[in-house]
Amino acid sequence: MVNGVHYYYEERGTGDQVIFFGHGLMYHWRIFEPQMEYFAAKGYRCIAIDWRGQGQTEGGGTLDDYSMYRLGDDAYQLLSDLGIKHVHWVGVSMGGMIGLRLYPKHPELFLSLSLIDSSAGDAPELLDAYRQMGDGYLAYGLIQPLKEGLDAVFYTSKMAERQPQVQSYWHAYWTNADRESLYKAIIPVIDRDDVTATISQISVPTLVVVGVEDMSTPPAKSEQMQQLIPNAQLRYIDDASHMSILERPEAITAALAEFIG
Repeated sequence: MVNGVHYYYEERGTGDQVIFFGHGLMYHWRIFEPQMEYFAAKGYRCIAIDWRGQGQTEGGGTLDDYSMYRLGDDAYQLLSDLGIKHVHWVGVSMGGMIGLRLYPKHPELFLSLSLIDSSAGDAPELLDAYRQMGDGYLAYGLIQPLKEGLDAVFYTSKMAERQPQVQSYWHAYWTNADRESLYKAIIPVIDRDDVTATISQISVPTLVVVGVEDMSTPPAKSEQMQQLIPNAQLRYIDDASHMSILERPEAITAALAEFIG
C-alpha cells in the first residue's frame, strides 16, 4: 500500500545499487524486461513500477491523484518503504517526466537520471489531438481508428514487421485495460506543466535518449534538455519512434549499459 493505493512493482536482482524503472503512458513495467534482466545479471537491484491506474496498480480517485507530482510522491514513498535511499532513475516518456518533477523535491534520491523519449516541456500543439484520442478511448475502447492512431504515435511503420508479437501484446493490453483508470492517467500527461526552467538545477549524471523518428517528444525536445542539464549526454536511436525501448530494445540496453555501467 503506497499513499492509500495498492501499487504493483516487479523486482529483479539483489545488488547494492538500485535502478528504478518508470514506464511511459499506456504501458506498464514489462517494457523494461530486457533491461531488468541485463542489469540484474550485472549485479544491480532492479525495480519497475506500474503507475497508478496502469498495469496491475489499482486506479480510482480524482485526476489530481494521477498528476505526475503525485506519482513522483508515490514512487518516493514506495522506495522509502523498501528501505531504498538512492537510485539510478530510468524513465520512458511519462516516467522521465515524473523523475524531472521529483528531482527538485528529493535530489538526494538520484544517483543518475536517464530520460528516454521524454520532455521537460508541455505540448500545446498536440493537446487537441491527444485529448480527442483520450476521449475516444474512454467512450469506445480500442476501436480500429484509435489503434492506428496510437500505433502512429508510438511506433515507426516498421514495428509491425519487426516486433509483431510485441505490438499485439500492447494492443491486447489497451483492449482489456480499465478504460476509466487509464483515461485518468492520460489527461494529466496531456495537460502537464512546463518544467524546463528547473532542469538546469540537475547535478547528477544524466543521459537523454531519443528515437530519431519520435513525433510525440521529437529530438528537438531531447536536444533542448541535453543543452540545459549540465554535462548531460545525448544518444539518438535510429529507426525508432516514441517507444524506442520496444522497437530497439538492444540499442536502449546498450546505451544504458554504457552510461550506468
